Amino acid sequence: APSPEQRWVLLETLQALDELLDGLPLAVRRAFLWSQLEGLGYRDIATRLQVSERTVKRDMAQAYEHCLLLELA
Repeated sequence: APSPEQRWVLLETLQALDELLDGLPLAVRRAFLWSQLEGLGYRDIATRLQVSERTVKRDMAQAYEHCLLLELA
């Protein structure tokens, strides 16, 4: 079990990630989180979201662009 300090850091990290992704459509957020946190590939994400892989690729590009633009601001 993680220590209280480790849990605090994890919660802070998750809060920061939530703020970073704020404003993105839910499907885009889910795709990004499943990719980054669960290591799912685009095909698996497409299956979960019931969309095409092409849609997942577009959503991931949108999420990466969103993150990069916020980092530059």
